[in-house]
Amino acid sequence: MSAKEPSNITVAPTRRFTLPKSRILRGRRNFQNLFSGSSLIQSPTVNLRYTTFITSQEVFKIGFISPKKTGNAIKRNHAKRLMRESFRLNQHQIIDTVKDLSIGVHCVLIARTTNLDFAEVQKHIVTMLDELRNRLLSTK
Repeated sequence: MSAKEPSNITVAPTRRFTLPKSRILRGRRNFQNLFSGSSLIQSPTVNLRYTTFITSQEVFKIGFISPKKTGNAIKRNHAKRLMRESFRLNQHQIIDTVKDLSIGVHCVLIARTTNLDFAEVQKHIVTMLDELRNRLLSTK
């Protein structure tokens, strides 16, 4: 067995493409607040529901939902995995805006179907994040 070759990358990337647990929306009360008074951005495959609030520090949390009516557990988990990965790769679009405005945003991505393609999901999530950023900047 041959030894692993060392990486020739010497410069750290400018952005970190991680999705830490601290950024995941958890808790029944948070979801109840989100669904009781929130705004909706729709696309054919995924919906984005969000709410904003005033805070002294930047707080951005996101959740991923795939309802039972969309299919069995395997299909629902696959849909959540696709949404999580496409958000993870494009989160810098919204995180920078939230930091600049110093507001709190809780949002959730909701799968509408389970027959999802990664490229299609990513395209819809990018357009929804752009729309969310524009809405946040217009309320400034």
